[in-house]
Amino acid sequence: MEDAKQKALAKAKKKAILLRAAVCAALIGTAVMCAGFYDGPQKLVEDTYTVREGDTLWDIGEAYLKKNTGGRRYILEYIEGIKELNPELVKSEGQVYPGQVLRINYWVAE
Repeated sequence: MEDAKQKALAKAKKKAILLRAAVCAALIGTAVMCAGFYDGPQKLVEDTYTVREGDTLWDIGEAYLKKNTGGRRYILEYIEGIKELNPELVKSEGQVYPGQVLRINYWVAE
């Protein structure tokens, strides 16, 4: 009977050690993955753009996305950011008009 208790206790200890090792490995893996998303010091640039004939929100977003050297951003995310800064774009469903002045922010690496 005593032998069975010792075996059960040893099995429980092994299980606990394996669980701790798995948790540690998961934490280390998460830290390594997240470390790749930090792109160093960045500075926010606030700019304005006056819409010209033939411009689209997509074209403007693409042009300013190239200036965004401070981190990873995707075009759809960037266009949504422009819409947030310019509420009239939400009302006009993203349509821009010549002469319209848009506020645009982007990040640059320092």
